[in-house]
Amino acid sequence: MFRLSALLISILLTVSACTEVPTGIYEGTTQSGTISNFSSGGIRLRHLDSLNALRVERGLQPLALSAQLNAAADTHARDMAAQQRAWNFGSDRTSPQERADRAGFVGIVRGENVAETFKSELFVLQTWLDDPASRASILDPQATHLGYGWYQESNGKVWWVEVLAEATPVLMAELQ
Repeated sequence: MFRLSALLISILLTVSACTEVPTGIYEGTTQSGTISNFSSGGIRLRHLDSLNALRVERGLQPLALSAQLNAAADTHARDMAAQQRAWNFGSDRTSPQERADRAGFVGIVRGENVAETFKSELFVLQTWLDDPASRASILDPQATHLGYGWYQESNGKVWWVEVLAEATPVLMAELQ
């Protein structure tokens, strides 16, 4: 019995090692299929690297990825899909700041960019860079942190959210 279990586990591990998570760029529904097939960490880091290259080129400080802002962005992306509307207010009328606070981020939201598309992650970034208000939030010199999230509907449409914020230093006395 032990040998059979060991054999089955060995086969399972071998087969699971053969499955691969795409590490390339998400090119949209038509070319890449479902975004869940891609590493969310890879997508976020690629986006962060792109923003930081733009910011450093202009003499601005690089951004740090924030787990709390990622959570706020993911939640808002899902909410926008439920509302079928790409905008900055939650279905409960929450603002980007309120969502960041709820997610545990300590600081000030400097900007939030949203989009809905069937196209790639790079297309979304270019769209935001082409829009003066979105570009201004990406290049805000006060921004220190980034949250990036998305939600894909079964039809392939992806709802994207980018949150840029300025972290407030937390003093040890405030934690006690």
